[in-house]
Amino acid sequence: MLKEYLKKPNVHLGIDPEFSIKTGSRPGSRIGSFNAADINYATQYLADLVKTYDLPPKILVVHRFTKKMVENYKDIQLRPEVHFVMDMDGWGYREKKFSTYEWFIKREPVQWTGFKIFYKNDTKTDSVEMQPTEVMKLVPAPIYIQYQ
Repeated sequence: MLKEYLKKPNVHLGIDPEFSIKTGSRPGSRIGSFNAADINYATQYLADLVKTYDLPPKILVVHRFTKKMVENYKDIQLRPEVHFVMDMDGWGYREKKFSTYEWFIKREPVQWTGFKIFYKNDTKTDSVEMQPTEVMKLVPAPIYIQYQ
């Protein structure tokens, strides 16, 4: 069923290791993970769709806020048919989010970086919502900013 949407040129894919629980535990009861093989499966699937249906490159967004969420990142295979974004997905106060970006996105780069701003959860600890101009000062500057 997902394939029917992904065959469209303007539909891309986001995957969240947080909910990938391989031990049989209930998702949400603990933080899950993807290894490079899981991610390579997704990029190959998208690459095959791009080639089969003559599509423009797909974007794959992988959400991350801990080290263990993405294992063996150096083994992630980049493919010309897929633009890969590792997205800083944590919520909380600014310093924590910027630190998470530094430790788990900048230090373990793949291709492109992203940053998520939570309308509700971020403002529980900071009284003012983080602005894109603040996020764009990060190095490397994220090419993808998601609001949730």
